[in-house]
Amino acid sequence: MDFDVKGDIPTAPKKKLPNQPGIVLTFDDDYVDTWYNAEKELRAYNWKATFFICKYSAFTPEQKEKLHYLQNMGHDIAGHGYNHENAVKYAAQYGIDTYIKNEILPLKEIMRKDGFDIKSFAYPDGARNSQLDKRLLKYFDFIRGTTYGELRPDAQYCYYENKRVIYGLGIDEDYEQFNLEYYKSLLLYAKKHNKIVIFYGHKTVDKVNDRLETPIGLLKQLCAFAIENNLKFYSVDDLKNLEK
Repeated sequence: MDFDVKGDIPTAPKKKLPNQPGIVLTFDDDYVDTWYNAEKELRAYNWKATFFICKYSAFTPEQKEKLHYLQNMGHDIAGHGYNHENAVKYAAQYGIDTYIKNEILPLKEIMRKDGFDIKSFAYPDGARNSQLDKRLLKYFDFIRGTTYGELRPDAQYCYYENKRVIYGLGIDEDYEQFNLEYYKSLLLYAKKHNKIVIFYGHKTVDKVNDRLETPIGLLKQLCAFAIENNLKFYSVDDLKNLEK
């Protein structure tokens, strides 16, 4: 039994939810305008995503309003660095303490003041190591790295394994593993083995013209496929409520 420290009132422990196979869609950087448009196009699927934010200090009032809208629609707002510095390179040059002082704490504070309590973090460029993980897990519930390649579904690393360091597989069109049928094979593997697949993208667009762009058409097909196969949409923050 847990207790309310203020009044010593017994409170029931939070009930953990049984795992249901599913999908975690995550998006990195500062493309709030395109994410806002994607939300409009994908709302019919009752989807859910996690948006990892960087360079928040440059957001306009309108962009902040759009980010609040995404949060109000049930999406998760998370962190991606104050200035999107490569954590491994920055820490190697200046130390982990300085990285946290300049990249983590200012981001959490500036976003907290605007009503965003960021509880998860994605490494810029996917650059991480165990020393950084250990330190940053003091500030976040989950940390997301990246994994690459069209590996066999049973050899992939992009599943939630009941650990606080998670790995996403890229779904931008310029990635070597960009392949709708391959992504579907991962979802079917997750369905069969009661797993949760984690994907990540960047700028959501109707038509791809540059690198780091995720086609909305692909997202529609992934969402539809997830629904057809009774796969649940999770945010990263949802993962902490699942049974271990």
